[in-house]
Amino acid sequence: MLSLAPDLASGVPGQRIAMAAEAIRCAEAAAPHANLSLHRAMINLADARATSAGGVDADLLDRAEQLERAASGIPLYQTADVCRAVWYRCVEDLDASRAALRRCAARAREAGEDMALWLFLHYAAQTEELAGDYASAEKALAEASTIASWYDDWPDSPWLMDPRCELLIAAGHLDQARRIADERLPDEAGQPFPVRFVGACIRGKANWWAGDAAAAVRDLEVAARCCDDFGWTDPGVRSRVDQLLAEAYAATGRPYKAAEIAARLRDLGDRMNRPALIGDACRIDALAAAADDAPGHLDNAAEAARAAVAAHERSPLRTELARSLLVLGRIERHRKDRVHSRSALHRARDLTATIGHRPLLAQINAEMPGSAPSCRASTLTAAEQRVAEQIAKGATNREAAAELFLSVRTVETHVASIYRKLGVRSRSDLRRALIAHTAQQPPSVRD
Repeated sequence: MLSLAPDLASGVPGQRIAMAAEAIRCAEAAAPHANLSLHRAMINLADARATSAGGVDADLLDRAEQLERAASGIPLYQTADVCRAVWYRCVEDLDASRAALRRCAARAREAGEDMALWLFLHYAAQTEELAGDYASAEKALAEASTIASWYDDWPDSPWLMDPRCELLIAAGHLDQARRIADERLPDEAGQPFPVRFVGACIRGKANWWAGDAAAAVRDLEVAARCCDDFGWTDPGVRSRVDQLLAEAYAATGRPYKAAEIAARLRDLGDRMNRPALIGDACRIDALAAAADDAPGHLDNAAEAARAAVAAHERSPLRTELARSLLVLGRIERHRKDRVHSRSALHRARDLTATIGHRPLLAQINAEMPGSAPSCRASTLTAAEQRVAEQIAKGATNREAAAELFLSVRTVETHVASIYRKLGVRSRSDLRRALIAHTAQQPPSVRD
């Protein structure tokens, strides 16, 4: 009973580590008769430590693997290598995760266990998506779908919908990802934790890439609360929702909340030598500083953005490196440092084109020098045009300021000038004026 009580999915929150340790003590006293319970308790203890930001307990998993060699009846999906595959991915050690997954898949193929192989292929897709290798992720999911097509009665776990929707988001099919989440993973009272958490993650990411930071905040806060209630504190285990939530906070004029998350990420990154978390924290700091009105705020933002790029260069998360380069390029442009802005944006574009993340590539292309906005009014300056486009999308002055790294007062000044130059009196008038101007452009300009 003690070996089951710390189970990741159905155990007792807040007591998993203590119960697993007690189960191990009791099972060791009864060895070898309690070896199956001992193994289960070791796996549960490794799970509990990983979810509570304790990292991967390699020694504990090695001991569990020794028991696997001597015992029979242990399912493939409960082995030490499965733990290594999942938890090493969560702490950004993707090479160790891949190695464990290869061993898991080989055992499943040898044993003819199709369901285990189907599960491992989904895990492999999640690892490759984190690395920014969407082509390999798609290949893994295609093989998983082929296996599943041989059977009619397999359950569709919420956890396994996440990598499929992640592919849709990367391909730019944001509405399709949201529709899957709304139909199959509703945010309703009484739904189990995986349904609410995964659904909120998918909706939050899709809304973020669609440019709706306010909606992203609402969904990502739901996902974060689910993790809090379940006792999951590691940012990787939490599917990196905290990082995106912090950026959404900065974009909606709440830099103080973004800074709180950044401080937690940096502390854990420093303590556990996880450069991806350090890079995340620095990028959040850059966004918060860029939205500040204090003197020298853009210099501080640029310094934080450069630190984010340097940290992400040490991590295997290529998409995060591209995102940090984009932030650096934007900030350098606002500092009027065109050389460094162009360099960062070109690096971001080249990397993202290789990765194949369409929403991110669209954001980078919009920032590139010489990429004329699709609906430029000749009477507006470049800065006024960017503000006009944000306002026309429905952004408030504060949201536009956060997106463009300007102070709210600067945006207000631009808005007044835009209204005067275009002869409009409201946001709806501005939207119609920009749409009309776009319609008058030749196709090559509109494209």
